[in-house]
Amino acid sequence: MIAENNASYVPKYVQIQNYILQKIEEGAYSAGDRIPSEAELSRQFDVSRITVNTAIKELSSSGIVERIQGKGTFVREVRQRGENQSMAFSGGIKIPSQQDLSNKPHRLVEHGIIQAGLVLCRKLGLEEGAYVYKILRSVSAKDHLDELDYSYIPLSVCSNHTFDQDALEKMFLHDYICKYFTPSPSHLKIFIHAAWTEDMDISPFHKDRQDEQLFTWDTFVYGEQGILGLTTTVCVSQTNRLFMNLEL
Repeated sequence: MIAENNASYVPKYVQIQNYILQKIEEGAYSAGDRIPSEAELSRQFDVSRITVNTAIKELSSSGIVERIQGKGTFVREVRQRGENQSMAFSGGIKIPSQQDLSNKPHRLVEHGIIQAGLVLCRKLGLEEGAYVYKILRSVSAKDHLDELDYSYIPLSVCSNHTFDQDALEKMFLHDYICKYFTPSPSHLKIFIHAAWTEDMDISPFHKDRQDEQLFTWDTFVYGEQGILGLTTTVCVSQTNRLFMNLEL
């Protein structure tokens, strides 16, 4: 699925997020500034308060803004990637194999070219407004959504590549890049408690599991010249959940 480069195809809550991010980027909203209230944004975009609340809630979870009860929503200090991560892993990581996937089948939800938002551009080190190839996969357990994997490859890495849909569904991003692109990846870096990007939709998690907390992590795939791809995983937090395997 190729995303249309037309605002009418962009969900309203994403349009609101993009508006706020653009104002921050332009300097109209600085760190500590109060952004318009939900009522004001609701009138400006002609949408319900629920839609505005969804947009602000995701920006807050991404660390872009801070909601203070009784006072409003304020722009947080802009941080470079990694400063707000509580822990990082960057070496000795055992990359999962196809056998690991057999016990955790993924379903390909969508894939196609999108324009990266401000947060994603910062993560990937891209110029504002750059385009990436997005791959969204899901994992369900016991009839409930358990995990969403948002993968992104800069067009500078994959511009002339025709994506293999079957492989996208079955292979991890690292393995896909190894198979189809040159040069091969050199290493991975993983950051837990990752910021959400503007294109992510977490509403499916809350359909039947309103009270459960979500956990995120970024897996960056690096080559000798820089970042080749990124997967942001969003999952339901579980006690004693396996996060990763490490080579010792």
